[in-house]
Amino acid sequence: MPRDEVLRGMELTKGAPINRGVEGVEAYYDILTHMLDKGISLVTDGTIYKGISENDIIQHLVSRATVVNVHTRAANEHERFVERERQRQQEGWSSEWAETYKGKLEEIYDQAVDPLDLNVPVIEVDASSGYDPPIEEIVRRIREIYQDTRSGILSPVQKTE
Repeated sequence: MPRDEVLRGMELTKGAPINRGVEGVEAYYDILTHMLDKGISLVTDGTIYKGISENDIIQHLVSRATVVNVHTRAANEHERFVERERQRQQEGWSSEWAETYKGKLEEIYDQAVDPLDLNVPVIEVDASSGYDPPIEEIVRRIREIYQDTRSGILSPVQKTE
């Protein structure tokens, strides 16, 4: 569930920008909470900020699900962010805000660079060039943490035997 896409969808529906930090985040967690309460597993994507995001994540997600924080960083992350937003412009999204937001990214960098202390397992990923560890290894680690005991689902240990 990519947060930025949800927020863009809200803006498209309203026909105007929204307050992403309040209105957008509140709606986003409402969606995630609803999915989890209905028994739907999910993966979510979005930058989380020290001193801001912990309460939302603990209240809405950790209280309802097995949460694994896959914390991704990259060597040239600010430039990659702006470039990603420019590419989205080709898909019909406005990227006007991205260049001006780059300054804000540098200002709040220390709030997002390290994994938050959520008292959940953390898998750190370097996305500077591909993914290190690779996606298959990330999935294997998550499956070790999240033991699915339903019949017909093999654990990672059973699959390798």
